[in-house]
Amino acid sequence: MHKLRYFAVAAILMFFALSNGAAQEPTPSVPAQYSATAFGQSGAAAGKSFGMSIYVDGVSAPGDIDELIGTLQSKGQDGLVSAMEKLKDIGRVAPTGSVGTGMRVILIRPGPDGGQHIVLATNRPITFRELYNSTRSTQYPIGIVVLDVDKDGKGTGSFAPVCKVRFNKKKQLEIEHYGQKPFRLANVKREK
Repeated sequence: MHKLRYFAVAAILMFFALSNGAAQEPTPSVPAQYSATAFGQSGAAAGKSFGMSIYVDGVSAPGDIDELIGTLQSKGQDGLVSAMEKLKDIGRVAPTGSVGTGMRVILIRPGPDGGQHIVLATNRPITFRELYNSTRSTQYPIGIVVLDVDKDGKGTGSFAPVCKVRFNKKKQLEIEHYGQKPFRLANVKREK
């Protein structure tokens, strides 16, 4: 499978570099639940769609984010995954009909005109099949969801379930997707 890479500003906004020590203003209202429709954009998922729910039960403390960034810089992705395993779930992403996956890192920043930019990330569960077959996907242990919603909680986003993260030689955060583009999230709507 081919790899797709996203660099610089887009990657930085999608994951950790949002922290910059900036306060989260205004305080996000949590808990919150969003519904969305995910559309495959490439590979085997191209043209397929499914519904999903995104639950935001809390937000990550700025100190936790700074610590995770430092861990990724000093110990690499394996160190980051180990650090994330120690965190509690503060959200969940669940395709319709499934329990879904707990999310360990959630950032919420103000968006344009009273909206919000919401980033959820986790160390994804590696399946027994992946481990048994020693598939290359085991090197992509991070899952990321990004939502951009307006003041009424409606908007768009993306869902990248199988990612690898690292800092490149220019010290920019690099997110590499395994095998396909992220799913495009449409019809995003705040339920509660």
